[in-house]
Amino acid sequence: MFEQKNEFITTAESILFVSTLFIWLYIKQYFDTVDTWWWAFPVMTFVLFLRSFIGRRVDLSFGWNDDEEEQELDQKQR
Repeated sequence: MFEQKNEFITTAESILFVSTLFIWLYIKQYFDTVDTWWWAFPVMTFVLFLRSFIGRRVDLSFGWNDDEEEQELDQKQR
């Protein structure tokens, strides 16, 4: 059926990662005394990036084709 491409990083993940870097650079350059709440924005975007990136790796490690292979074996046995 449909074979999933194993991409290293998706477009959404790369946008999250790059935006995190730009937010950190912006805060570092334009805010001399940075309040704790300002650091929450890049931390949240980085956590979203990590959750998506690592979560996709865990899903891929279990194998998407296992169910299809089992169904093919069942059909051959019948």
